[in-house]
Amino acid sequence: MLVPRTDHLPARPSWDCLVCECSWPCVNAKEDLASQYARFPAGLAIYMASVMYDAVEDLTATGEPSPADLYERFLAWVG
Repeated sequence: MLVPRTDHLPARPSWDCLVCECSWPCVNAKEDLASQYARFPAGLAIYMASVMYDAVEDLTATGEPSPADLYERFLAWVG
C-alpha cells in the first residue's frame, strides 16, 4: 500500500486539516490522495476506511455519538 503524501494531514483528535483547518480530508487532501492512488483505487478505499475507523475512536472518546457525516467525509468520494 502506498504511504499517503500530502501536506494536508489530519490533526488528531479533532480531525481538522493541519494546513487549512477544514474538516479532514479537506479538498486539497482529497485531490492529493486521489492523484497518488489513481493506479490503486482499492488502496485508497482501504486507507480511507482505516483512517475513518481512527476518527470514530477519536471523535467518540468523550462519549459523544459518532458524527453522522463520517461516511460522506471519508469514503463517499473515493472511487
